[in-house]
Amino acid sequence: MTPLEAAVAGEILEVARQVLAFEGAPPAPDEPLAARLDSLRLLTLAVAVEDRFQVALTDDEAAAARTLADLARLVAARAPAVRLPAVAEVAP
Repeated sequence: MTPLEAAVAGEILEVARQVLAFEGAPPAPDEPLAARLDSLRLLTLAVAVEDRFQVALTDDEAAAARTLADLARLVAARAPAVRLPAVAEVAP
């Protein structure tokens, strides 16, 4: 994941904690979200992510985002820049 995608993933996890009362260790970026969330909770997360990042995801896009990394990549590519988290520049 890029630094932006990692920052988006962190915010998605925060959304999951707030909206779904998700607790415990966060999923690995490549762990299927369905391993932790049932279909209703996945839908709830998708809607909350759309609201947080002001992005519209089709049902097919949401279904194709099987992992946290997939969802973060999709959101980072589609969300307006003003809705994305700031990423600190890393000095070489």
